Amino acid sequence: MEATFSNIFSGGWYPMLAGLLCMSMFFARAGLRDITSQFLEGFLFLALAVFFFCAHLYLLLDMSIQSSLGSLAADLNIWQWLALMYAPSLVFLFIVMSAMNFFTRQHRVGVVKLFFGLTLMCYLWMVGGHWPADCKGILAMIYGGVWFNLELRTA
Repeated sequence: MEATFSNIFSGGWYPMLAGLLCMSMFFARAGLRDITSQFLEGFLFLALAVFFFCAHLYLLLDMSIQSSLGSLAADLNIWQWLALMYAPSLVFLFIVMSAMNFFTRQHRVGVVKLFFGLTLMCYLWMVGGHWPADCKGILAMIYGGVWFNLELRTA
């Protein structure tokens, strides 16, 4: 059930699915930030987050069984989805947001986000390469909560 990088990136499905999930999380964060700041644009951002997440689910459930990721998606449960789709998107968001903080001269916040992104990557693929999917999924959910907390406090 483990997917290798060469198997994942052989088709265009995986980057598209991960990108849709990244956009969904980004707009959810932006929507929550704007709603807590009492801006009405937050509802538009939340609607975009729901749209991108629905597009992600539609593409995930509509993949053909002939593709390399389609056979994997047929047996996908929530823990495997968290480990294979959510965690890489979260690592990407941590690293991209830390780069944006470095460009805007918020170095301390950028270092913290970079640290969390690299430690999640290290835990999931270097240290915990043979961990069960539920352990990886729980770790991804914890780091997802940390990401939302960091982004809402530092934005």
